Amino acid sequence: MKLILIYSLIAGVISALTAPIPGTSLLLTALEVYMIVHISKVHEARLGLKEIGYSAVALYGLSTVLKDAALEILTFVPVIGWGAEVVVSVLFVFFLGMLANLYFSKPSQKGRGLEKQTD
Repeated sequence: MKLILIYSLIAGVISALTAPIPGTSLLLTALEVYMIVHISKVHEARLGLKEIGYSAVALYGLSTVLKDAALEILTFVPVIGWGAEVVVSVLFVFFLGMLANLYFSKPSQKGRGLEKQTD
């Protein structure tokens, strides 16, 4: 949970610093992919490049439809919209992190192409 809160805070900072600039929400997509990889490592699940690529594409698609559309619209509403961008970004990263944590904490992940590390 602490890890997810840290990533949510980072998302808020990135969003606050780049709020007036259109198109910078792609930085958040990169952060989300990195967060998922980090959470998978915490749960000792190994993600291959194939799974990371699928995650990146899926996140970009979902992000574009939901988060990016909202963030880009809010960019054009000075001050209030910029503040709302921060809230949307933090909440999106938080809920995505919670979902990833829930997924990787399940023991049934082994049969889905995600193998436990045996280091």
